[in-house]
Amino acid sequence: MRIVWVSFAPLRKTPAGLTSDVASVRYRITLPAQAMRGSKVTYLGPGANRSTLLERFDGAEAAVFGKLFEPSPAQAAVELATALRKRGTRVIVDYSDDHFVHPVLGPVYRAMAAAADVVVASTAGLAEVLRTQTPTPVSVVTDPVEGERGEPRAGIARPPPRLLWFGHPLNLDTLPFGLAQLAERRLHFALTVLTAPGAGAEALGHRFRAWSTAALFEELRDCDAVIIPSNPDDPRKAVKSPNRFNEALWAGRFVIAHPLPAYEALGAYGWVDADLGDGLAWLLEHFEEAIGRIRAGQESVARQFSSEAVGRAWESVIAAA
Repeated sequence: MRIVWVSFAPLRKTPAGLTSDVASVRYRITLPAQAMRGSKVTYLGPGANRSTLLERFDGAEAAVFGKLFEPSPAQAAVELATALRKRGTRVIVDYSDDHFVHPVLGPVYRAMAAAADVVVASTAGLAEVLRTQTPTPVSVVTDPVEGERGEPRAGIARPPPRLLWFGHPLNLDTLPFGLAQLAERRLHFALTVLTAPGAGAEALGHRFRAWSTAALFEELRDCDAVIIPSNPDDPRKAVKSPNRFNEALWAGRFVIAHPLPAYEALGAYGWVDADLGDGLAWLLEHFEEAIGRIRAGQESVARQFSSEAVGRAWESVIAAA
């Protein structure tokens, strides 16, 4: 099947193909495209020439539109999707966040859904949100993991335990709450915060490192466990995908996380509960059991979240659009 994947964030070339510094673009566009023969990826930026846009889709049977990050290219995207459908190209619009209540992005998200043959959500929870916003059919395709499968390790290489938090700066708001839970247990630990600079992470009083894909793999290799604090009562957090949990598992590291819906399904492979302090205390006393959980989790990831498995899921959705 000939598919064109549309990114609204800049792309860069690597020996393995096009990629992006934006995680959602890799998970939702470049990695699935690499797993599916006949795919190509294109960038639709604010300065795109509207008169020649359709030429990028010559011969395409389907077009997958990725996440919109700002409203500026929205009108061009809606017009393009409408034109593609008129000439018989299947249009799929993908969603990995709930911005429907956003005063600027909300109308754009709804307009893109209306222009699609089918919309795709990254989680079942987000799919339920989409069904309240559009009559367009909704499917669910999860995020793939990236990188190499790592050797499980749950023991402490050297005290104190080295913990890692990584993610988008928008998720930093729940980190102080998680750290407070660890402090209440009087547990000693060393934390690295891996995210984009300039969002306040540098002032948290822990080791900071600017995010990059290479830095992520290095920090996952060097840490003893990954913490993922969150707020299950925040509807925007509740629809998050399990990508950070799966990335840590795939790298062979134990995960201590708050109980978001996507994480609860993975609870048998790490620690998922309301108190991160309890999770770290458990890990420090159950290294052997933790290794078993990681190994089982990696088998689950291989079955459900590999690029090949996710590529097959995308292929089924696109073929049925």
